Amino acid sequence: MKNLGITAVCAVALTAGAHATTITTVDPTADPSGTAAALAAATLAPGSGISIIAGSETYVGEPGQGGTYSDFSISNGSTTIALAHDGIVLTSGDAGGILVAENTDPSFDGSLGTPGNALLETLTPSTTFDANVLSFEFAVEPGMTSVSASFVFGTDEYPDQSVTDIFGVFVDGVNYAEFSDGSVINFELGSISAGFFNDNDVGSLTPFVTNTGDAIQYDGILSVLTVTGLLDLSLTTHMIVIAIADTSDTIFDSGVFFGGLMAGTATGGGITPTPEIPLPAGGLLMLTGLGALTLRGLRKI
Repeated sequence: MKNLGITAVCAVALTAGAHATTITTVDPTADPSGTAAALAAATLAPGSGISIIAGSETYVGEPGQGGTYSDFSISNGSTTIALAHDGIVLTSGDAGGILVAENTDPSFDGSLGTPGNALLETLTPSTTFDANVLSFEFAVEPGMTSVSASFVFGTDEYPDQSVTDIFGVFVDGVNYAEFSDGSVINFELGSISAGFFNDNDVGSLTPFVTNTGDAIQYDGILSVLTVTGLLDLSLTTHMIVIAIADTSDTIFDSGVFFGGLMAGTATGGGITPTPEIPLPAGGLLMLTGLGALTLRGLRKI
């Protein structure tokens, strides 16, 4: 069995009768190829209709920057943000510090001083830093035209920074982590994504917590969204790149929880809201589907 470089686990109980939310960070230096393969496999939904091409997986990140999550669910008493599938977490800094006893840090960051990503820099005029990137090639069952996944994006850029950290999902070279007007995730007033951000700022009277009172570090958290990417049907083997990075500087973390990747027959791509799906008795209303979370960013001084 390959050593996947697991370095840390943060677990908190989220809902009565539910499993604990867990973030398990990875150290890619221990086994680069094994870590990349494990993370790629973790993105898939059961019965996804996707076959990963062995050996094509690549992962860019520092120890503790990314990893996997299970049973993601948080609530502020009136709004619940929950993912139906387990998956991966990618950050622009520190994945192990996302779950905390209390959100008291208005400038949570794991500044790494590492390079950005060229693909992400096609989506923003800013220079990127501290990129965390997973990519792999895959094949789909006959008749499939698309892939989609659900995600939650959170950021400590919210609500008072002047730039937004950048998140992208590239399928066969095209970014589909964008809304119908072509905009990427940001929290600027008037943007489509601003309407999906939930306030979790330090001092909030209704912070997002688990049922045991544990908190999530990000000051702004998107509702669950779905991202759908269209396949280039001239190809037999496809590629997906999931990436996040700091923009303009290396501070104020952002992160994305991404999972449930599966093949489908969609004819349109991009980010869409995820419908609410009721859980079995004893559970919470769960927002599912595949969606993109990106940060609202105004740079803190």
